[in-house]
Amino acid sequence: MLIAVVVVLAAVLATVVFHVGSGATGGQKAAAGNGSQRIAGESAIRGQAVAWVLSQVGRSTVVTCDAVVCNDLAQSGFPAGDLNVLQPTAPDPYGSELLIATADVRSQFGSKLALVYAPELIARFGSGTNQIDIRVIAQDGPAAFRSALAQDLQARQHAGADLLANKNITVTAGAAALLRSGQVDLRLLTAIAFLSVKVPLSIVSFSTSAPGAAPGVPLRFASLATSDAAARPTSAAYAQSLLAGLRGLRPPYVPLSVTSVRLPTGQTVIRVEFGAPSPAGLISY
Repeated sequence: MLIAVVVVLAAVLATVVFHVGSGATGGQKAAAGNGSQRIAGESAIRGQAVAWVLSQVGRSTVVTCDAVVCNDLAQSGFPAGDLNVLQPTAPDPYGSELLIATADVRSQFGSKLALVYAPELIARFGSGTNQIDIRVIAQDGPAAFRSALAQDLQARQHAGADLLANKNITVTAGAAALLRSGQVDLRLLTAIAFLSVKVPLSIVSFSTSAPGAAPGVPLRFASLATSDAAARPTSAAYAQSLLAGLRGLRPPYVPLSVTSVRLPTGQTVIRVEFGAPSPAGLISY
């Protein structure tokens, strides 16, 4: 009888230990899985932001970022000399043109980040704690920054009106509305005006690649085609003529890229793209 009781107790104890151990292991696995998913999510959003900077930001632009993002950019080919690693004790992010604001950076500067130091949002990736903002730094303070933006908008409106009056340029209705409202980057407007002296142009559209950008951020892409259908050269020949004209431009009017793109409508256009951010104060009217 005593032996039987001991055997039964041992079996019960073993069962209890097994279930408790299994529960702890399952909880640990769930916690580890959630942690892995969170890290993977952070890494994915950071990868999107890094890829955007690599493809959209000019290589002469100085960028401030935390150590992790700056390391990713440097490892991916962005010039290390144009990266400013933000220290956790830095009193402000001044000293560069763009700021990559991760959750840690937003926590470091609080409400002053958007209100004082970097008021213009030009791209956003992710949401919540994984959100990463690309912002333009107001080097001379928020008041001077807002004044410069207002003056730049007026200059873009005047330059857009000049292009609409240019007899060598034809414009679609959608593109014309953007020109009138001053939504197009001044570098792009200047380049188009210069090219129209050498070859007739048709502006098909303006666009950008800036997810989550604040309203009013200038559009930096133009899709161009020749205006004379009877004399239209091949896309390759037209691209070469554009490139020849663009070689006569000097910074800051040299585009980031010029490519041939086939639109969903089937039309092939030449896309002229300028890098972010759009500088203010290039032209005064």
